[in-house]
Amino acid sequence: MKQLPITEKEISSWTTAPIFSPILCADLAYLGIDNAVFVDYFKDSFIKMPFDDYDVKRKQWELLSATDQPDHMEAFKNYYLNRINFEAFADALDLDTNTREALMDVQPWRRRSVCSFDLTMDLTVNADITIERVFPEGFEQVLEVADLRALPRIFAETDSELVDSDLFYDFLKKIARYAQEVAPHINIKKMRMTAHFMSVKARKGVPGNNAPEGVHEDGADFIVSALVINRSNIAGGKSQVFEKMEDGELINVFERELQPSEFLFQADTGEEKHYGNDLWHYVTPFYVIPPAQEAWRNIIGLDLVILEPKM
Repeated sequence: MKQLPITEKEISSWTTAPIFSPILCADLAYLGIDNAVFVDYFKDSFIKMPFDDYDVKRKQWELLSATDQPDHMEAFKNYYLNRINFEAFADALDLDTNTREALMDVQPWRRRSVCSFDLTMDLTVNADITIERVFPEGFEQVLEVADLRALPRIFAETDSELVDSDLFYDFLKKIARYAQEVAPHINIKKMRMTAHFMSVKARKGVPGNNAPEGVHEDGADFIVSALVINRSNIAGGKSQVFEKMEDGELINVFERELQPSEFLFQADTGEEKHYGNDLWHYVTPFYVIPPAQEAWRNIIGLDLVILEPKM
């Protein structure tokens, strides 16, 4: 693999067309953070996080849609949004015993939690950044209306004792300063950062997939698509950056199998108006390395939304 750090400037030298929208692939040491200390602090935290039931419900809907059942999307939305439980949903659709059992057999494969912070910063490089934790809102992805992930989802909040720490705050501040650096025309004064802690499992014969929606945008101004904390018994899981062309074609401009302590920062939504390139992202599925029976990929992702001034 190529030596880090890698930015849009290096990527431009490898591609047929220049990339002006910000990209940074680096490790934490590039930000002045000790790689080993940070990874060691977070590596055992993911097992304590709850499984994502939205994944299960989405898979159940796929199975249900493949049967001869009529379209009951509106009823399923109530179940997906936790307005009714599975039993009430199954009763409303009058599902037969075999279909009920097939849906109940779907097991979760992703643990996750989220936390949000408002960062207020002075434009002076050496000035401190104040951080205030805020209650996260429901998450909606920029997808087709028929896609369930376009609906707001509410995830478990990350434990305060894990993230209300100088180590994590230092990471947020360093990323915020980098966003300021690559957006001098914005004069960022305040931004909201939402951290997604995600642990995805692969089983023997069943790949781990952290991006079932395919190549996508998150709807933020900038993102850290992944800061990898653990890779256990896995092969694959490449983080990729795509440029979406005017005709809709998606061109892969960069990819890397991120290792623990490595992260990928990029502009995410609306950046084509400021820089000229429309960047999207994806992570490829990963697989269990025999003879292991399961594998895990644990990451922290960040969404950065500029609050003042509006981008």
